[in-house]
Amino acid sequence: MKSNSQATKIGLLKDEISAVNLLLTTLQEEFDTLNNQASPEKILNLAARKEVMLTTIEALSNNRIALLPISDPELLTEPLNALWKNLLEAAGACQKQNQINGAIINTTRRYAEQATIILNGIQPATELHYDSAGETISGRQPRTLAKA
Repeated sequence: MKSNSQATKIGLLKDEISAVNLLLTTLQEEFDTLNNQASPEKILNLAARKEVMLTTIEALSNNRIALLPISDPELLTEPLNALWKNLLEAAGACQKQNQINGAIINTTRRYAEQATIILNGIQPATELHYDSAGETISGRQPRTLAKA
């Protein structure tokens, strides 16, 4: 029979896994939204939902850490070990999906910036230079697109 302490730890892990899986579902929805070029309002709504979920996950994680630190030898026993692996797997999936979504957002942002540069009559630079954050910088030259 499981001790009350172990049942509590199992509950904490299950709650955190549920929250992380919900975040993963939201990240996948965000991916679909970004690929379907949905409205900015929908994207902002998803971002707000993610913020709430991350706050919840942080609180759940802090509660779990207080009762079940990573150094706890009980994490090596079943069923805690299986739940711990499930949590790590779900968190890894969230991280991967978030990186994919971030790449889509950055690519879209760069296209919009390039279009704005062209519309403002600035010659796109042919040389690529990067700042400390890895962003492209250049010495852009203004040019006239048309004269009346």
